[in-house]
Amino acid sequence: MLSLSKEIAAFFFMGALLGACAPNRGAAYERSLAEARRAAHDGRFDDAAAHFDDAAKSAKVARDGVFARYEAALSRARAGDRARARIALRQLADEKPQTEYSALAALKAADLTLQMDEEAGYRELEAIVLAYPKDGVARVALARILRHDDDEHALEHLESLAPRIVASDNPKDRGVEEIVAYERAKRLADLGRDEAALAALFDVAKRWPYPHGAYFDDALFRASEIERKLGRPQRAIATLEELLSKRETSWMIGTYERPKYEPAILRIAEIYEQDLFDRAMARETLHRFYRDFKTSTFRDDALWREAELWRKDGEIRVSCDRLATLAREFPDSRYVPCASVRCPDIKRPAKSQAPTTCRAYILRDTQAR
Repeated sequence: MLSLSKEIAAFFFMGALLGACAPNRGAAYERSLAEARRAAHDGRFDDAAAHFDDAAKSAKVARDGVFARYEAALSRARAGDRARARIALRQLADEKPQTEYSALAALKAADLTLQMDEEAGYRELEAIVLAYPKDGVARVALARILRHDDDEHALEHLESLAPRIVASDNPKDRGVEEIVAYERAKRLADLGRDEAALAALFDVAKRWPYPHGAYFDDALFRASEIERKLGRPQRAIATLEELLSKRETSWMIGTYERPKYEPAILRIAEIYEQDLFDRAMARETLHRFYRDFKTSTFRDDALWREAELWRKDGEIRVSCDRLATLAREFPDSRYVPCASVRCPDIKRPAKSQAPTTCRAYILRDTQAR
C-alpha cells in the first residue's frame, strides 16, 4: 500500500509540474479564441475574423499571436474578402524571422492570388518552391505548377528551377530538389529524349541513393525501360539487378520490401525470355523469385511460368516437378487444375479452394508466348 501511495503521489506531482510548465495564455486570449471558433462553426466568418484579431492582440505567447493572425486571414477569405486576406497572409509569410506559419501562409496567399490573377499566382507558387525547398508546402506548390503545364512547359519550368534551388550535400535531406530532378527526368522520358532521360535518371539514383532516396527504385526501373527500348537488354537487366541488390533481410522476419522489387525481377525474367531468348536464365530468374520472395502473391505464377519453359525445352519431368510443388504449396491457386492437365499424376490437394476445371485462357496465354 505504501508503494502504491508513493506512485499516486508521484503521478499527481508530475501532473502539477506539467501544469506549472504550461504557458499562461491569458483569459482574454482564451475568451477571444473561443468566440472566434464559435463564430466560425456557425458560418459567421466576418465575426470569426474580428475575434481572431482580438485574440492576436491579447496573446501573451508569440506563437499564439501568429496562429490567431493566420486564422483571421483564413476567416476573411472564407467571408469573401480575398484581397484583405491575401495581404494579411503575405505579411505573415514575409516576416522575419520566419515562423512555422510562414510557408503555409505563402501557399494560402498564392491560392488566393490564383483566383484573381492566374499568371501572378503561378509566379508565387514558383517563389514558394525556391524559398522553402525543405518544407512540405514546396512539394504542394511544385505539384500544382506541374499539373498546370503540359510536358514541354513542365520541363522548361523544371530546368529553370533546378539550378536555383539550394542544394544539399546530405542524401537524407530529400526536400524538393530531389523531386525536381526526378520530375525532370520523367518529362525527358515522356518526350522521347531517351539518352538525356537516362542520364537524368541515373543522376537521381546516384545523388539520392538507397535507403534515403525516395525515387531511387523508380529512377532505376524507368532507366531499365529506356535501355530495353533502345535495344540494350543486358544493360536493362544490369540496371534492374542494381535495384534488387539493395533488397535486404530484416533482423526479425521477412524483408524490407519495396514496390518495385517484384516487378523488377519479373521484368528480368521477361527480358531473358522475350529479348535474349535465353530460357535457361528466364527459368533461373523465375525460380529465384519463387525461392526468395516468400511473401509475394505471385509465387505460383512464377512456378507455373517456369514449368512451362521447362516443358517447351522438352524437360517434362522437371516441368511436372515444378507443378507438383505448385499444387502442394499453393493448393488454392488457379493453376492447380491446369497442373493436373499438364501432369495427370498430380492430384488435386485435399480441401483445395482452387477452380475445379482448368481455365482455357491459362493454357492459351502460355501457348501464345
